[in-house]
Amino acid sequence: MLGVMRAFEALQWQVKPFIVGDRVPRSWVSSGSERAVTGGFFRTLISDLVRLNMGIINVRRAWRELGQQVDWVYERRAALQSLGWIFTRYGIPWILETNSPLFYESKAERKNVVLSRLERWLEIKAYRECDILICITEALKEIIVREANIPPEKVIVLPNGVDTSVFNPDSYQPKRTFDNFTIGFVGNLYAWQGLEDLLKALHDLLKEGFDLSLVVVGDGQMRTEWESKAQTLGLSNNVKFVGQVPWNEVPSYIAGFDVGYSGHVKLQIGKMYHSPLKIYEYMAMGKPVLASAFEDAQRVLREGETGFLFKAGDMQDLKSALVRAYKSQPVLEEMGRQAREDILLNHSWIARVQTLIPIVDQILGEKEQQTDTKCMTSSAH
Repeated sequence: MLGVMRAFEALQWQVKPFIVGDRVPRSWVSSGSERAVTGGFFRTLISDLVRLNMGIINVRRAWRELGQQVDWVYERRAALQSLGWIFTRYGIPWILETNSPLFYESKAERKNVVLSRLERWLEIKAYRECDILICITEALKEIIVREANIPPEKVIVLPNGVDTSVFNPDSYQPKRTFDNFTIGFVGNLYAWQGLEDLLKALHDLLKEGFDLSLVVVGDGQMRTEWESKAQTLGLSNNVKFVGQVPWNEVPSYIAGFDVGYSGHVKLQIGKMYHSPLKIYEYMAMGKPVLASAFEDAQRVLREGETGFLFKAGDMQDLKSALVRAYKSQPVLEEMGRQAREDILLNHSWIARVQTLIPIVDQILGEKEQQTDTKCMTSSAH
């Protein structure tokens, strides 16, 4: 969200932020907090009730602080919370961004909500009431349009991007954990990330004589299980779980990778609908990407030029992609340079916002015309 805000500011918009995460105790968002939330039914229930209560409080705060000062409200949806609806009551357009169907993901994948029926109702209500909905992939748009029964015309597909001034390889000293060929992962450790497959592939290739290692930066529900899996596979000397690090240190870790990893496993809901920030961050830092060939990865990466694609869930294909990356070491630097060039041209947050603004203007203009027409018709009667 910070990247979107900075992009608007760079384009000479005045941005008035209301960041919910800055209004709670730091311990609520610290390392291990999500594992604590999912540590049992009652803990998760208490967390749900706290989020609901904070949502009510923050709606009032947001209106009180921003009410008559904004032309649009741009909100990224969070579980059990929506703030923008109150602005629509006063004629201020509400643009809502969603990165996932939280009613599904929070129950089936993250398992961090127990009031799942209420979350589904609140989420679908928000999708129906917002003026414009932004989805990060076509697959996500299909799911939301189907589940919420909303008109597809109000949905804009806008993939994630990256702040290229923050993720800039010239600004950081690489944090190198291993001396050999290093695959790196940055992100939350959820089951869908496909790291277990990567650990198995790493184990097999080490037995075949390849000299490679893995660095995992991040925390989440699967960390303990995956650390145990790495030990069971005898990978203790080749895999390092760094844990959660401050956001401003992430680029230094990426700078220490040879390639970045972005995988996924089959989701219960069907299609992979994510637009992983990590792909854009790796590329912005001048790193080729090893990625499962889902919608966003296929759109952004070019096989053998900026990355290496494999079929999700296919161990042999993953191993083949790893071998291609390993054997490409002499050209990885040039591949990384091209990856960053692609990001600068097409996938920065500024580029995303430049695409977004005229579409929003068009949709809001058409909506205003329809409202005017209805008023005229009503007056005529």
